[in-house]
Amino acid sequence: MPFFKWPDIIKDVEPGPTLPAGMSRQAVSLGDVMLAMHEAFPNLKCEPHAHPSAQITYMLKGKLRMRIGDEERVIVPGEFAYIPPNVEHGIESLEEYVLALDIFLPPRPDIAQRLEELAE
Repeated sequence: MPFFKWPDIIKDVEPGPTLPAGMSRQAVSLGDVMLAMHEAFPNLKCEPHAHPSAQITYMLKGKLRMRIGDEERVIVPGEFAYIPPNVEHGIESLEEYVLALDIFLPPRPDIAQRLEELAE
């Protein structure tokens, strides 16, 4: 299936190992890449973590403070950040709603497993 609509993709809102409280995710694996639309309420902090997949975060709405390795910056709509594989990173939404598109290469196995659980 080559065409998709975000409203048709299951939304995960349950906090767990891959999703902090106050955040939601819609994700889809497409061969060697995974797209994930993340929403975050204001003032959400995601603990620093790392994973073997490279990640690109493209900001659609709001402001997001990102720490990647030893660097920190606030990104806004139209900006994006690249997180190399296995580099520790964390985020903090500021005083407004955040909508960001994350691209993972290869797909994250932990999120893929969660997608399977949601589909059942």
